[in-house]
Amino acid sequence: MDLKALQTTLREFAAERAWQPFHTPKNLAMALMVEAAELAEIFQWMTPEQSQAAGTDSMTQERVADEVADVLLYLLQIADRTGVDLKRAVGRKLVKNARKHPPVRPGLPSGSSGPARVETHVLVDWENVQPNDTDVRTLVPDVTDVWLFHGPDQKAVGARHASFGDKVTLVKTSRAGKNSLDMHLSFYMGHIAARHPEARFVVVSNDQDYLPMLEHAAELGYAARLIGFDAAGAKATTKSSPAKKAGPAAKKAGPAAKKVTAKKTPAKTAASKPKPDPASKAVPASAKEPAKKTPAAKKSPAKKKLAAGQTAAPAGFDSTRIDGGSVPDLNKAVNHVIASLKKTTSRPTKQAKLLSTVKSLLGPTGNEQLLNSVLAQLFASGKVTIDASGAVAYAL
Repeated sequence: MDLKALQTTLREFAAERAWQPFHTPKNLAMALMVEAAELAEIFQWMTPEQSQAAGTDSMTQERVADEVADVLLYLLQIADRTGVDLKRAVGRKLVKNARKHPPVRPGLPSGSSGPARVETHVLVDWENVQPNDTDVRTLVPDVTDVWLFHGPDQKAVGARHASFGDKVTLVKTSRAGKNSLDMHLSFYMGHIAARHPEARFVVVSNDQDYLPMLEHAAELGYAARLIGFDAAGAKATTKSSPAKKAGPAAKKAGPAAKKVTAKKTPAKTAASKPKPDPASKAVPASAKEPAKKTPAAKKSPAKKKLAAGQTAAPAGFDSTRIDGGSVPDLNKAVNHVIASLKKTTSRPTKQAKLLSTVKSLLGPTGNEQLLNSVLAQLFASGKVTIDASGAVAYAL
C-alpha cells in the first residue's frame, strides 16, 4: 500500500467536495473516535470465541472491513494534516516500545519455538574497501545479512562471500559518478530500516562522509555505526579518522624532506673534493648536479607525471612479486587491466575516474606502487592517453 498516494487521493476527494475547512486535526480526531466506536460496536456483545470467528462469516467480515477502512482513512488524513511521516513514526515507535517493554521471556517470541534473532545488516562500500567473508565476520561477529555496493565496472564482487549464501546481496550502482555509491548505500539503509526497524546497521568503509547520516539514524533510535577496514585489520570508527588527518601532514613532510636532501647532498659532494677552488663558481653547480640524478629526486614527481600520462614504470620497481605474491607480476596486472577495459562498454572518460577504476580492478592487493606502475605501462605503451583537459582516450 502506497500511503503517500492514498493521502493524495483523500486530499483531492475532500477538495472536490469543499470539505477542507472541516478537516481540521481536531475534527478528524473526533471522527476517528466515532469510527473506532462503530468498529467496537460490532464486537460489543460477542463472546471472545465469537469475535475470533468473526472473519469466517462473510457479512460480519464485510462490516469489520468497512469500519477498519474508515478508521485508517481518518488516521491517514490526521497524519497528512499534521505533517507526520507515518513510516518513520511507526519505525521509531516500534523501537521505543521495544525498549520500554522488554520481552518477558527473552529468546522466545510469541508463535515461535526458536530463539529470537535481531538482524545485523552490514553494508560494504566496495569501491572503498574489499573485505572478504572472514574479514566481515571478524569486524561484525553478529552479522546476519551482507550488502555489497559496487560500481558498474567492478567484477567478481561476491566471489569471496559465498559462505553467506542467500544472505549476501550485490547492489550495482546505476551509473558511475562522484558519491553515486554513497547515495545508493544510504538509500538502501533507509529502505531496510523501514522494513526492519529493530535491526542493527554497520557500514564498512574508510569514508568518513557516512558519519552524519549514521549519527542522524542513531538520533532517530536506530542502532547504526561505521567501521573502517584495512588489510592489516579493522577498527570501529565513531569520530574523524586520525589516518585521514595524517594525509596532509604527510604531504607537507614531503617537500621538507626534499629540501634537506638537496642541501645535504651538495655539502657531501663539495666535501669530497680534495681542494675546491674558492674563486670558482662552478663548484655549487657541480655539487647540485648529482642531486638531480639521485633516485629520490626522480621518484618524487612520479605521481604528477602519471597524472599527465608522460612517465614509464618507476625505476627499480620489483616486478617479480607484489604484496607477498598476491599478484604474480606487473605484466599480469597490466594485462588484467587491459582485458577488463576492453570488455567494458563504459570506459572512464576522465582522469580521476580512470585512476579509481584501475585501482578497483587491481583489488585489495593493489598498493600505490603497483597502481602507478600499471598506469605508467598503459601510458608508455600508448594504450591509454590523457590530453591537457584530462580527457582519456584508448587504443586497445
